[in-house]
Amino acid sequence: MTEVIKAQDPDSGKIAADALTRGGVIVYPTETLYGIAAAALDERAVDRVFRIKGRPKNMPIPLLVKDIDMLATVVEVNDRAFALAANFWPGALTLILNKKGNLPEVITAGTGKVAVRISGHNFVKSLFHYFNQPITSTSANVSGGENLTNLDDIQRAFSERVDLIIDSGNIPASKGSTILDLTVNPPKILRPGDIKEQELKEYI
Repeated sequence: MTEVIKAQDPDSGKIAADALTRGGVIVYPTETLYGIAAAALDERAVDRVFRIKGRPKNMPIPLLVKDIDMLATVVEVNDRAFALAANFWPGALTLILNKKGNLPEVITAGTGKVAVRISGHNFVKSLFHYFNQPITSTSANVSGGENLTNLDDIQRAFSERVDLIIDSGNIPASKGSTILDLTVNPPKILRPGDIKEQELKEYI
């Protein structure tokens, strides 16, 4: 049975961290969309995320990290990434960087690249207080379907399929994070999002 707790619950971060530690999958809010999280280093849990979404295994899965130190454990961080992080993180910018470390291959879909960002959402900060690992950050929808920002839609789609839903109510409409590939030169925007291209111009 799927447990539902309020994001404002002072224990929400710890409860979610406990679920992830046990190999669970949760739906949680960010400043852009609801996401689906599993511990990124737990291949079995990540595989559940793919099954729950119906996501093809040839599509890499994005991650959230706590801070720059955690970022540096999963990707090669270059000077441009440091500059973008300093100006846009936490926030709605996802950077694609070259993988390093022991991430499961399913995360990168064999590309050797990882999409990653730092979120400023209060719940996410609370979660990372208790959980010191990267988490998956794919949007909480069926693969290829519309983004879900209404909690009732989230519950209809994922109740009995995930272990925990963090209820932050209905969140404002969002295009999602802007995805910027830093593994190519010049860097390339792969998906326009809440951060406009003009804001990134001096960096790319």
